[in-house]
Amino acid sequence: MSWSRSLREPWRVPGPHLGRWQEGLVHRREWSRDSAEIVGACEAFLLGRLLEHVEEHAAPMPVWVWTNLLAHGTEDELRLERAAVRERTTTSRGDWREARSYLASEVLDLAATYGPLAEVQRAALVPLELELAARADVVDWSARQWVGAVQASLSGYRHARRRAAIRAGRPSR
Repeated sequence: MSWSRSLREPWRVPGPHLGRWQEGLVHRREWSRDSAEIVGACEAFLLGRLLEHVEEHAAPMPVWVWTNLLAHGTEDELRLERAAVRERTTTSRGDWREARSYLASEVLDLAATYGPLAEVQRAALVPLELELAARADVVDWSARQWVGAVQASLSGYRHARRRAAIRAGRPSR
């Protein structure tokens, strides 16, 4: 089969759903669209904007996605999140957004004292994000439970930094 003919034939490729490997017939154009969606999701993840990307596509929100901005966002993005005035709503997403704004402030305060931000994210938030993504028991968590988990991770980081300062003979902050 020639190269140009193979592009017109359907390909056997993984299905369009992330995390599911269903075999199906997909034409090149559909594969390109699916690839663009995957690349868009990956880019949003690495920029800490996965929540907004998933919301835009009206998908249900996994618990770990709420941690994404905290774990990967820049200082400016976290400041914007902290400063964002969220309308109080009765939906669970309204509670989650309020919780994320609060936690952005907590992360920035911790980084200001024990920083830099990238170290706080690498040591405390990325591992939490990965743990939450791997756990099946967090599906039904409330925003309050998530806040508790993030605060516990930040507290663990704070205590580790204090112990390191004491061992090094520096006064604790």
